[in-house]
Amino acid sequence: MHKCKNCGAVLPSRKDGELGRTRLYCNRRCYNLAKGLVKNAIKLEKCLWCDADLNQDDRRGNPKRFCNKQHNSAYHHSLKPKKPQLTKVCDYCSQSFLSAFNAIRFCSADCRTERNKQEGKAERAKLAALNPRRFDYDCDRCGKLVITNKAVNKGSYGRYCSHCRLIRKRERYRVKTARRQKVMNPVRISVDYLIDRDGTICHLCEQPVDPSLPRNDRMGATIDHVIPLSKGGVDELDNLKLAHWICNIRKGNKTDA
Repeated sequence: MHKCKNCGAVLPSRKDGELGRTRLYCNRRCYNLAKGLVKNAIKLEKCLWCDADLNQDDRRGNPKRFCNKQHNSAYHHSLKPKKPQLTKVCDYCSQSFLSAFNAIRFCSADCRTERNKQEGKAERAKLAALNPRRFDYDCDRCGKLVITNKAVNKGSYGRYCSHCRLIRKRERYRVKTARRQKVMNPVRISVDYLIDRDGTICHLCEQPVDPSLPRNDRMGATIDHVIPLSKGGVDELDNLKLAHWICNIRKGNKTDA
């Protein structure tokens, strides 16, 4: 009769003719305990953090002490020495609160946000009292006075009113369209210039053009090359006229409507 060297439990006897060595321990845990491979030999029934039941099994290593890794971290974090709590007064709502940080000024993020808003408004009001209309400017295209309370960056092309800003935007789009057509030095104009010069009549169908329609509308205003670029035409003011979008499409690269 053989017994376990660790716990003294009776081990089953070997059968006659059975191969192998004689067992010295009843299971892997007894072997680990006898060899000193397990530091904490006590099997706990409850988690040290949440008192949940632990399913202890005979496996290599230390027995379970926690039900998951989060509770393990929370337990060891609770054992660390804590900084002393200081009584502070919120700079916004004037309520007392406890904090371990000496430089903290607010009891919550909402109070900090509201205080920053108040300080920003007070600073803007102070600057406005010194120079109430410091952000006003003249449009660089039509000369109209633009009244605003926000700083507008002049940039490399200037500052414009809302109407002139739309015209400049159309001019930039027109330049990009012309460059896609392999035009080297496109003219920076928009349909507004052609309307002021020639009126709101389409030079192909001789019907009025509605400038308020979108440019991709069937009856929207577009710029047409009288002599197409593919036929030797140039991108100059004398070769540009107002046309409906659908009329421009139907004309294609023909020299007449």
